[in-house]
Amino acid sequence: MERATPKQAFAAREAHEALIELKNLVEEAARETHAAELESFHVAIAKGESGGVRNSLRNVANRLTSADFEEKVSQARQKLQMAATA
Repeated sequence: MERATPKQAFAAREAHEALIELKNLVEEAARETHAAELESFHVAIAKGESGGVRNSLRNVANRLTSADFEEKVSQARQKLQMAATA
């Protein structure tokens, strides 16, 4: 078994941190989507109207298709590749 170098250890740490940041963004989107889901069931049962659900879902979709989110995914991917080749 090869011995990990300090360079590889630091690269792996950076990759892990990038993935945690990405995970937090996705978890936040999941929480907001779940809240919109619950609100939509409440509105359906109460036979009311709410534009809030649609707006919440649109905001989540916009965030997940934003350049910032794509950059976070790209950074995580790049850091993982760097760690794997260090």
